[in-house]
Amino acid sequence: MYSLEIQEQIKRGRASFIAMAITYFLGAFNDNFFKQAALLLAVIVGMSELQSSATMLFSLPFILFSAHAGWFADRFSKGKVVVGAKLLELCAMLIGAYGILTLNWNCVLTMVFIMSAQSTLFGPAINGSIPELYPKEYVTTANAILKLVTTLAILAGIALAGIALDQAWVATIIPFGQVLVACSVVGVALVGLLASFGVVKRKASGNTESFPWFGPIQSLRGLVGLRNDPLLLTCIAGDAFFYLISSLAVLVLNVFGLRQLHLSTTLTSLLAVALMVGVCCGSFVAAKVASGRNWPRVMGPAVFIMACGLIATYLASLVHNQFSLVLVFVSLVMAGLGGGLFLIPLTSFIQIRPRGQEKGKVIGIANFTAFSGIFISGILFDGLLALFSPATSLLVIGLVATGFALLFFILFSRYADLER
Repeated sequence: MYSLEIQEQIKRGRASFIAMAITYFLGAFNDNFFKQAALLLAVIVGMSELQSSATMLFSLPFILFSAHAGWFADRFSKGKVVVGAKLLELCAMLIGAYGILTLNWNCVLTMVFIMSAQSTLFGPAINGSIPELYPKEYVTTANAILKLVTTLAILAGIALAGIALDQAWVATIIPFGQVLVACSVVGVALVGLLASFGVVKRKASGNTESFPWFGPIQSLRGLVGLRNDPLLLTCIAGDAFFYLISSLAVLVLNVFGLRQLHLSTTLTSLLAVALMVGVCCGSFVAAKVASGRNWPRVMGPAVFIMACGLIATYLASLVHNQFSLVLVFVSLVMAGLGGGLFLIPLTSFIQIRPRGQEKGKVIGIANFTAFSGIFISGILFDGLLALFSPATSLLVIGLVATGFALLFFILFSRYADLER
């Protein structure tokens, strides 16, 4: 139970947090709705390789510009940076809508790059705002709530992308599903921009560091500089591992559903939704069992649960009866649960650990590292599918994750008795 002073601070931050959650929800929804629709269309027209190109292109701005985004979040009011990022999102969605309507893949990829650039700018500002808004005792809970909201947005975006593409309400020259996707992404971006004005605009933290002109190099230097804080460095490495594995799994699932299980676009999207439902559940569990001094003890078992879920998905695909698809969905929920349980304590620690004037910088370094992992997943995806079937690819990912579960158990066990 929180003290009266902390409860009062939580109450004061509620309105701004709601605006923050709505802004985050709409951005995450739009991003995943558009990307899933575009990737499904690519697989349908026989361009599965576009998935890896889009994934690498999406991760590139985080690698190139994370240092700059962290600098902006520390130098200027985080609320103003959020509004600027949402303006950039609206521009990206206008380009993306045209690409979806005309199946102009260059426009689609351009939109992916711009949308990623706005996410790069958005992340350190919005995530760095949470410790400014709440006392550190409540940050893990706030992150769990925000992760729940954003996971629901991802769920809705991925699920509705497949459903939207299957729609044919009226006869149109361009397939109605594509028209529906194009109109939706522009409308949601506009609403998200309006919601961003409700995010509290506190004064800048007072950082006076010079502009990081050589962004990726400075991100690498910053990462190396964290060797003096091995727990924070381990958390950032774990965060990168999570995004590599989850990105690779989602890429495989689209091909797994459409080509191996011969599902509709709607059901194929729901495979990724099952994974995100698990992340949502894991986030909820993390708020209860992974806060306080012993959270490092949860890390190894959480990755093991994620690995078991991916291996179980492969095994479920071998079952040829009416329960096969149900088992696939249950297994993916299990994998996601382990992922959510692993991710939330890491995210919270990365936000809390740095000093106030360095939070944006450290979150930028974490984004640089995480999206380097996502970039690598785009490269690995083509190699996996060249060697294995989609189901076997999930088995390989699960076996690799099992090895990392043991590694993280060893790495984090030494910190199990430290205070947060």
